[in-house]
Amino acid sequence: MGGPQSHPSTIRLRPDPVLLASVLAAHVVAGLALFLMSLPLAVTASSGLAVVVSAAWAVHAHMQKRGLLLVLAADGALRICHHEGNDDGCDAWARVLPGAVVFPAVVWFALSWTSPGGRSHRLRLMLIAAEVEEARNGEEYGGHAQWRLLRTWLRHRASRPQSALQKTGRIESL
Repeated sequence: MGGPQSHPSTIRLRPDPVLLASVLAAHVVAGLALFLMSLPLAVTASSGLAVVVSAAWAVHAHMQKRGLLLVLAADGALRICHHEGNDDGCDAWARVLPGAVVFPAVVWFALSWTSPGGRSHRLRLMLIAAEVEEARNGEEYGGHAQWRLLRTWLRHRASRPQSALQKTGRIESL
């Protein structure tokens, strides 16, 4: 992040097939373990259904990252947009909740925002370097500028206290 940001930075996300395959493999192993155990049929069937539903939800959540844009503002605010262009496909400006975890290969963080109708929203994200579109050009994970930007922003910009964000006028009543 060389110097102060005068405008928001945009990071495009996309699902990573290797991550998706590993999540599905874990669900398959869990399902097979259920059938190899000697449990009553009702327990096995209901647990198996839970594993299938969990796998379907995981695939759905993972695929929702396709085409998402993270707009990172210098004041620590973040906006999720579903396409480039106008603001119609963007959620309200959000703040990163305390407790973000930033490692070289993975980040976890939670967002909170209030929609124009006054409804409160929360979203938890786990991202790996391969899900940042620009990080997929053969470089070692964490080596690309966009991935580094996201990690640095989470550590230094997003950690600002809420009062500092409200002074900017970007976030109201969070």
